[in-house]
Amino acid sequence: MQKETSLCMGCMNDKTYEGPCKLCGYSDSDPCIPTYLVPKTFLNERYIVGKLLSYNGEGAVYIGYDTVTNTRVTIKEFMPDTLCSRMKGETEISVNADNSALYKTYMSEFADLHRSLMKLRGMAHIQAVLDIFYENGTCYAVLEFISGISLKTFLENSAGELSWEQVKELFPPILTTLSLIHAAGIIHRGISPQTIFVTDKMELKLAGFCISAERTTNTEIACEMFSGYAAPEQYTNEINGTWTDVYGISAVLYRVLTGTAPAEAIARSGNPMLEPMLINRNVPQNVSKVIMHGMKLSTETRIRSVTEFVDKLFAPPRYIGNDANRASDGTPLSGREKRMLEKKKKERRKTLAVLIGVGVVLIIFAIAFALAMSGVFGKNSPEPVSESSSSSSSTTSSSSTQSSSTTESSESTTESTSEQPAATIQISDFKDCSYEKTAARYEGKLVFVPTYDYSDEYGAGMIFDQSIEPGESVPLGTQIKVKVSKGKRIVSLPDYSGKDEKTYTEELEKLNIKYSVEKKKSNDVPNGFVVECSKKVGDIVKVSELEMVVVYIAENFEESSSQETSSRETESSRD
Repeated sequence: MQKETSLCMGCMNDKTYEGPCKLCGYSDSDPCIPTYLVPKTFLNERYIVGKLLSYNGEGAVYIGYDTVTNTRVTIKEFMPDTLCSRMKGETEISVNADNSALYKTYMSEFADLHRSLMKLRGMAHIQAVLDIFYENGTCYAVLEFISGISLKTFLENSAGELSWEQVKELFPPILTTLSLIHAAGIIHRGISPQTIFVTDKMELKLAGFCISAERTTNTEIACEMFSGYAAPEQYTNEINGTWTDVYGISAVLYRVLTGTAPAEAIARSGNPMLEPMLINRNVPQNVSKVIMHGMKLSTETRIRSVTEFVDKLFAPPRYIGNDANRASDGTPLSGREKRMLEKKKKERRKTLAVLIGVGVVLIIFAIAFALAMSGVFGKNSPEPVSESSSSSSSTTSSSSTQSSSTTESSESTTESTSEQPAATIQISDFKDCSYEKTAARYEGKLVFVPTYDYSDEYGAGMIFDQSIEPGESVPLGTQIKVKVSKGKRIVSLPDYSGKDEKTYTEELEKLNIKYSVEKKKSNDVPNGFVVECSKKVGDIVKVSELEMVVVYIAENFEESSSQETSSRETESSRD
């Protein structure tokens, strides 16, 4: 269905004249790719689809317009072209018969990803998800329209690179946001200058979230890998995790600070990559080291979490050298700073001299005490030893031995306590705990690696298994694998009586029931209310097998014409 409108389909601004748009240059006569939606297509009785902005193996992205809020939006359509197709001029998608199950699985993952992102819409530094709906045999996600340009374009307009001072202003908010996204169990896998946007307010926003199959090789859909920014494990069957995004954001900072794109991960083996400070001498040494640590090819030696990455990246740098005219970060000192530094050095020298003096006095006292105890300062001629003196001597010797033993024990204790043990944490029983809350609570202490599966015992979003037993003490930063419930495998179809489309579909979503919505001419219930489903209320729905339920929404019709016809026929028969 198409919507008549005066809006330009290129920029969604009002256009009341013929010919190309004076703002963006778009013309209605511009050719379109027939596989994708035609501009002015009307979706969900609310959104106008504009021109195609981009497409990949997962689907297409269009500029759009929300006729309810009268704002520009971005519309994502799930349409993996290796699994389905669309005829020219049609809106419905035809799924290849052999790929039906896989198509539904990926579409479910697409919907779940954007539902999770919708819960995070309060975060200012990710592209917010505003709505999700099913239509045309597929799923659509409506996102906010970002007013700005990609970081890639921004760098091209900024002499190719940014200073460390500029990076310190721009990047901390998006790094914090990325950490929170990870706590929610979402891995981006596509962080690059193309998926980070600089808004009109000079703030960064992360966009370009996709299902995991789109960002890894050897899957049934065409993968989208950003060369130089994709981590090496994305090219293999290794597990992806928070460390995958650490590689991506490290590579982005490498590009931002040096003006040079990093080498592709799979081409780096045996070909060492230059550190940022060797390309741009203005990059602080500690920053350069942390970026390279975040881009290590091995997932075991790479920085594992964004929190750890941030802590190291913004830690106070240390200047290695003997130049008294430089600060800890290598920058020259001012005259006042030099005087203060010299004053501190004098105070340290005085303190050291006092400590040395006290140490010498203690040593002399200890030697004198030892000589006194051994009788060196007693009589010159030996005296016969009586029983009591012998006993006394024995006691003294025993006491001395005990003292020596105690001293050695004390020294041993001092030595052992001086070696501080590594910080540890005791693992709790995470079963039946909310994954999102648990991951957020232990952020920076444990690295949670979730896998999602159905469970008839535990509610959706609850942890039901963990790789490390409760009560075990492990070092901080240890990786723990947890299983998170996607909900029950089998559920009963809930009652739809007296419920409108939104209320009932939200109820289905909570139960993880996959559904599609179709209109049905009926006056049995009010317009927009559920009239029936493809299954009866109470019937079993196999959620784990992605069984689909069709929800029929009433579309009321006029009965007056049919009644008049019937009346006329009755009168005619009487005549």
